[in-house]
Amino acid sequence: MASGSQTHSEIMPTPAAAPPEPGRRKTLALIVNTAVAGIGAAFSGLLGVFAVRPARGAATERWIRAGTLGDLTPNVPVPRVLSVPRADGWYRARARETVFLVWDGAKQVKVFSATCTHLGCQVLWDGEAKKFNCPCHGGTYDVSGNVLDGPPPRPLTTIDARVEGADEAVLVRV
Repeated sequence: MASGSQTHSEIMPTPAAAPPEPGRRKTLALIVNTAVAGIGAAFSGLLGVFAVRPARGAATERWIRAGTLGDLTPNVPVPRVLSVPRADGWYRARARETVFLVWDGAKQVKVFSATCTHLGCQVLWDGEAKKFNCPCHGGTYDVSGNVLDGPPPRPLTTIDARVEGADEAVLVRV
C-alpha cells in the first residue's frame, strides 16, 4: 500500500506553464495589422479613384457635328437636334438639345440655344416675321438672339461653333 498511498501529484509532477513566446505573438500581431492596413489603403485608393474620375471626365471638351454649310441658308436660322452626352456621377446618358445655326453667308456660323432665357421653353423660328418666338409667355428674339419683346431677361445663349474640313462641317461645342 505504500505505493498506493502516494498522491497523484507525487506520481505526475505538474509541468510549469510555459508562457507563450513574445516573438511569436508580436509576429502574428504584425501580420494582422499589416493586412488590415493594406486593406484600408486599397479601399481608400479605390474611393479616391471613384471620387476624382467623374470630375476629370466632365472636364473634357467635346465638339459635335451639327451639319455643313451646304445645309444652311444665309441669315436664316436652321434648327438642329443634337445628341449631347451627359454624365451625372457614374450615370451616363444622351440628352437631346435643340440649337439654331445661323450662317452669315461667308465662313461664320453663330449657334443659339433654342431654350428661352425666361423659363426654359423651346423657342421657334418664325420665318415670315423673321424672329424667334417663345410660345409660353410671348418672348421674342431677333435673328441675332437679342430680346425684342416680352419677359426674357437676356438674349438667347450663344454656343461656340467652328467650321472645318473640306466638307465645311459645322461643329458645335457641348
